[in-house]
Amino acid sequence: MRIQPLRWLGRAAAGLFGLLVAGVVAWFSGIGPWAVIPGGVLWGEVRDPPADWAFTDSIAEVQVQTHVGPLPWSVTTWVLSHQGRLFLAAGECERVWTRRVKADPEIRVRIDGTIYELRADHVTDRALGAALAPVVLHKYMGVAVETGNWIEGATNGCVFAVSPRR
Repeated sequence: MRIQPLRWLGRAAAGLFGLLVAGVVAWFSGIGPWAVIPGGVLWGEVRDPPADWAFTDSIAEVQVQTHVGPLPWSVTTWVLSHQGRLFLAAGECERVWTRRVKADPEIRVRIDGTIYELRADHVTDRALGAALAPVVLHKYMGVAVETGNWIEGATNGCVFAVSPRR
């Protein structure tokens, strides 16, 4: 049985269109992010930010959505609390999401299905970085230290201080 070329081309186009529609639906329906695979819109109940973020000490990763460009972009990343404040950490400061946050600091964070609409500012204060170093070492590497310092040039990572939107 021989398939006519135009019929085959029509079926291929319909299949590609179906994949495109499925991709758009998945992106905007909140599927993902998972591990290193980014997602789109984060859905969930929107709540006001809490006064103390210490409850995130038992949470390894949160989901962050940025708003730069035509499509939302969401990822999973490390979360820290220090003195009741919330911080997001990235192993590399030149990731897509970190560049997007620097361009537009208004983000959405999903923690256990709850959405918080927040602002993230890149931490450049070395004293705050030194205060966060023991938090990172203890939470993600199991190393208990009382003080720590970031060694200049030893890491490409970055941290964002998170606060309510103004």
